[in-house]
Amino acid sequence: MKRFAFFSDLLFTFFAATLLALCAFRFMDVGFWLSLLLAALCGGLVMASVGAYLQSKRKSLLLKRSDEQKKEKLLLHLALLSDGAKTEFFRNALSKDAPLQRFSLLRLHNETQFYFLHFKLSPVNADDVAKYARLKTGKEKILLCGNIEESARALCERLHIRVRTGEEVYVALKNADALPQNYLGDDLPSGKKRRPALWFAKRNSKRFLLSAALIFLLSMLTPFFYYYVLMSVALLF
Repeated sequence: MKRFAFFSDLLFTFFAATLLALCAFRFMDVGFWLSLLLAALCGGLVMASVGAYLQSKRKSLLLKRSDEQKKEKLLLHLALLSDGAKTEFFRNALSKDAPLQRFSLLRLHNETQFYFLHFKLSPVNADDVAKYARLKTGKEKILLCGNIEESARALCERLHIRVRTGEEVYVALKNADALPQNYLGDDLPSGKKRRPALWFAKRNSKRFLLSAALIFLLSMLTPFFYYYVLMSVALLF
């Protein structure tokens, strides 16, 4: 359905640009066939420009969605790992810049930094932060977590604990080429919608309605009245 919408947008752009250009050339008293040729060339150029823009926008959106999905997979994977496995995973992943040593379960440190690991299905709360604050150290305290409550984040600022949430952790692991090869939870049901449900998703309604209105208005200006009316009615339904 997305591919159909893409090509229908290009087709609509071509005909709309061609029609406007044809009207402009005819207004300048250019011959009909020459005007039609020049208008078609203008329509093709506009269509190519719009197509390139839509493709770049689509690729950017797909990359963002892909990263978001991978981030969610990573957070679920970390939540399902045992505490010992989580500790070893981050010890290996974060040791490329400065070697890390294990202090205890879910706690790592090097010469200047002390890491707390909190990757669970529930976000970090103020009581969790209070536990981290009790540890006495002159090193910089860094909390790595999936999500954190606002009250807990405010408490971290007061206690000078730097917070790095799921998105920052994902980017850091990705840049370090340390993302897991296999993710726990991949075998769980994905709950993907069936294709017809995506075709008639509510979020597409505004686009179809706008396209139908524009094509209907355009039908008043072209000799192909019934064709445009038929297309606008189809999009409207």
